Amino acid sequence: MRRARPQSRHIKSAYNDEMTAMLIPEDLYRQILPVMPIPCVDLLVVDQQQHILLLKRRNEPAKGLWWVPGGRVHMGETRIAAAVRKLREECGLDVRHSAPNEISTEDLILPNGQGGSMHVIATVFRIEVSTEVQIVLDAQSEAAAWRLAESWRAEGLHPYVQKIMSRLG
Repeated sequence: MRRARPQSRHIKSAYNDEMTAMLIPEDLYRQILPVMPIPCVDLLVVDQQQHILLLKRRNEPAKGLWWVPGGRVHMGETRIAAAVRKLREECGLDVRHSAPNEISTEDLILPNGQGGSMHVIATVFRIEVSTEVQIVLDAQSEAAAWRLAESWRAEGLHPYVQKIMSRLG
């Protein structure tokens, strides 16, 4: 059986160096997901007044929950380039005020919505952006909101999101 060749696309990083990132075919990704951890980035997005941006997820994992923007790192893509890409793709925002700052690496094991689980190894970046720019959501999210950490904690957030927010310090 012949496999489709992975697609590739060019991504510009925060430092304007161009690279090629590989996207694996969806059917192969579905085979990998239940048997090994997936490298991801998660973004603690804050404004100048320390409001935190969370997105309400439309899809699994964490469907219906307030969550940080983020997603998987593509083959050949640096984690920092993935962080910049995910900010642009999921929120329509660009890094302008400060470069992404790595604050932690976390293991997260979540139900996959199909009776199994998925294991993510996420590098968490803090990114400061301006709230003057309008957020443009992709298909992964149904809503976005800026709130102070105390206000978010009153929402009963997932422990993983609470842990990331505690790193704001």
